[in-house]
Amino acid sequence: MSQRRSGPILFCATGITETVGGIASANRNVLNALRRLAAEDGRAVRTLVLNEPARRDGDHRAFGGDKIGFSFAVLGGLAGAGLVVFDHVRLALPVLALPRPLRAPVVVCAHGSEASWRIRPESIACYRAADLVLANSSFTLGRMRERFGGGRAVVCPLGLPPQFAVRAAPEPPGGEALTLEAADGAARPLGGQMLLLVGRTDAGEQQKGHRELLAVMPELVRRFPAAQLVFVGAGSDLSALKALAAASPVAGSLFLTGRASDELLERLYRRAFAFTMPSGQEGFGLAYLEAMNWARPCLACHDDGGADVVVDGETGVLIGRPIDLAELTEAIGGLLADPSRARRLGEAGWRRLTERFTSQAHQDRVMDLLRPLLG
Repeated sequence: MSQRRSGPILFCATGITETVGGIASANRNVLNALRRLAAEDGRAVRTLVLNEPARRDGDHRAFGGDKIGFSFAVLGGLAGAGLVVFDHVRLALPVLALPRPLRAPVVVCAHGSEASWRIRPESIACYRAADLVLANSSFTLGRMRERFGGGRAVVCPLGLPPQFAVRAAPEPPGGEALTLEAADGAARPLGGQMLLLVGRTDAGEQQKGHRELLAVMPELVRRFPAAQLVFVGAGSDLSALKALAAASPVAGSLFLTGRASDELLERLYRRAFAFTMPSGQEGFGLAYLEAMNWARPCLACHDDGGADVVVDGETGVLIGRPIDLAELTEAIGGLLADPSRARRLGEAGWRRLTERFTSQAHQDRVMDLLRPLLG
């Protein structure tokens, strides 16, 4: 057991409450876990947030993107805290300026490309300097081990973000009628074979499967005339995706909403037949958990973080990377052709979520792993 250190727990984050995206959603669980952990021996929890509007409120300070001010605040906190947790390895660079005896124990959460596809040398140095690294999936940990051995990294799977209440029971597709503007400009109702993808549409992140899904929709609509595809998510690639959808021969079956309100997103999940995100850039894939909460079968990819969440043939379907369009077509077609199977997969996904991936389960995992560092 480590020597007990006094001082607060310091959480250094890219964003928490005023930021969208998977890391911010995971941070809400981590922050709740840190508060519960601190309450065990009467510690405070202090937060330093880089990318949210600048403000100072008690133990919370946000820097409005001021990296220099943020870094100096981190350096100051490293010496006096009982534990310092970073939500991203790039925020942990100040750790390299202080040898371990002069600073608090450091935990780095391994998310995104900096833990899998594009690990920089300075990030490897930070991972190795940390007292503990929380990899968000076994896939992420495997990529880290391939690149530099993994250091003191362990798997700490994420959970459903706390803003989403776990559904009391699996819910069959349906809900109230919903009409959206299709890619051909006409307002059309969503039917019973709607495929849904919820994710960012950034030009620098084009591996979530948007283009591949657009490419296979003409054949799917030929086989299943009621098939429809809805993309939810904003980003710099949205206009290009809208142009591709408008030029499709099945533009009337394609819908791109951009950013959706919580109310619209809930209505879309209610109507969705399946959640189809054949992504090759997920460290974990929180979006699959949101779909599983609605008991929707999920389509994801092997050799990606989504495979930690979606069990092939049990809660959904996994396909290979790089995506083969014929395989993608057959995988989705197999779901559309057998609604009873799709429903069984979705219900199994809901059970898997409730057993392994709730917000509470994620928080408990974080607490169990961090508690020894406080002594």
